Amino acid sequence: MKRTSAIAVVLGGVCLLVACDEDKKPETTTGASSATGASASVAATPPPPPKPSPAELMAKTLKGAAEPWNAHDAAKVAANYAPNAKLVIPGLPEFKGRDAIQGEAKADFAGYSDWKVGVVRTFSKGSNAVIEWVVTGKNDGPTPFAAKATGRQIGVAGASVVTFGDDGLITEEHRYFDIPTLTSQLDPKAKAGTFRAPITLPTGAPEDIASKGTPDEAKLVDTAKAMYTAFEGKKEADLLAFATDDTAMEDYSGPTSVKGTKQFKDLANAYWKIIPDVAQTKPLQFAAGDWVITEGTMTGTQKGAMGPIKASNKPVSMRFVDLVQFKAGKIARFDTYADSAEMLVEIGAMPPITLPAPGAAPAASGAPAGSGSAMAAGSAAPPPGKAK
Repeated sequence: MKRTSAIAVVLGGVCLLVACDEDKKPETTTGASSATGASASVAATPPPPPKPSPAELMAKTLKGAAEPWNAHDAAKVAANYAPNAKLVIPGLPEFKGRDAIQGEAKADFAGYSDWKVGVVRTFSKGSNAVIEWVVTGKNDGPTPFAAKATGRQIGVAGASVVTFGDDGLITEEHRYFDIPTLTSQLDPKAKAGTFRAPITLPTGAPEDIASKGTPDEAKLVDTAKAMYTAFEGKKEADLLAFATDDTAMEDYSGPTSVKGTKQFKDLANAYWKIIPDVAQTKPLQFAAGDWVITEGTMTGTQKGAMGPIKASNKPVSMRFVDLVQFKAGKIARFDTYADSAEMLVEIGAMPPITLPAPGAAPAASGAPAGSGSAMAAGSAAPPPGKAK
């Protein structure tokens, strides 16, 4: 800028000399002053703000994810997704594109005029994040799971595994919650104790836990892998080595909580009896802080009874997401999410769930009335895909 100013001054001086020669009278240096002022004005113009990084855009979307849901604004819900995004809810047909995702949100709002979402925790690493949430509402309109309003209160916990693009928009979401639990909460004939009663919205700000990629996190993933190996191999002693009397587990497909080594043991053995050839694939697994997040699919054969449901000897599969917190190599907390309807459909215990065409009246769900989560077997058999 100093060179530019100097050139402007020189040019102004040349003009001054020429003018004096022609007009025979002095001139002012207004031209030079104007050029210098313009240069100063250019120098004072601030540079444009830096473009937000993909991580910053992703964090912004995560932070405000619940707002359009609580405002009942289906268009803004869909605006958080890429135009060709995909929403996968195990047990239901896939939703492809913004219009379909917006329609799914509209159906929720139509069924529950006081629909609310509360976020418990978020975990993130790279372009992946997991959101733990709770939804509540009074059913005062038709839903895909109840053709008529029931007037009953729901409170269901779930988790979403989301993938983001560089623009901070969601390209894919896998949304996990137990559909039979929801339908049982809507069913006045459902027997208390066979399903998880409605829970309330969380209070306070959600925890935001981001992976830092530290060596300690890598070791924690190895600990989790050893836990899953013990479960898949039905090695009771090895599995129980990860539990303590303070281990707390919330299996949201079952009616009750699990606490301590003994209940942990009973749950594992009940599960091994139901599906003795259990196997798992785990395409997503990462640590964030002292938590390990695992998304995967369980496969096996239902060779044991699940409460009133007899052994079918049919192959089954179920998608799941586990959120496990470790303290000193032991399980402190274990939150696990899946939809038991996936397996119930496969063994013929309930018909597939279909969704009404846009604008059509909702049909009642195929979930068996009063079945609860249908995973109850004494306390509750763990849903497939969980290392327990």
